[in-house]
Amino acid sequence: MSAEALFFEKLVEAYYGDIYKYAVFCLKDGNSAGDIAQDTFVLAYKNIDKLKAHENPGGFIFRTAQNLIKNHKKQLYKRIMREISLDGAEMDIGDGKNSIERAIDSNINEYEYITDILDELDDEKKRLYKMYYVDNIPMKEIADRLGVEYTALRMKYVRLRRDIKALVKEYAEKYFVTY
Repeated sequence: MSAEALFFEKLVEAYYGDIYKYAVFCLKDGNSAGDIAQDTFVLAYKNIDKLKAHENPGGFIFRTAQNLIKNHKKQLYKRIMREISLDGAEMDIGDGKNSIERAIDSNINEYEYITDILDELDDEKKRLYKMYYVDNIPMKEIADRLGVEYTALRMKYVRLRRDIKALVKEYAEKYFVTY
């Protein structure tokens, strides 16, 4: 196996699951998310030489996925707008409410809201979030680095997820229509 193929295989193992979950979160559609994840790694493979020299290959891969998701939402929005006639009469818009909601969601900058939510966290929680979710450091290694018991650290991550969930709910109620 070539060095490029081995490098690519490690990238897929390290990031494919996270890219897929991120795409599902953004698109609310498992099929489209699978396509985005696959396209992300096709582009990564085509740019393997650049990626090997890149200082943050994971960041490159996530940015690629983010751009593909944004393009997918733009295409979806354009398709929906074409399916609605100019005089306001509805044409075939597929599954109706969900398509319209996706079109509206295409104007939302998820990155901005994620950044705002993470900014609400205190410094310790931001550091914990970055180590585990961004840098993909295993929890046991984080516990060793911070000099805390593994079980205590797991509880900190339970609290961190609870706090993020509460902030997401607060933002949703503040900025978006909730049912």
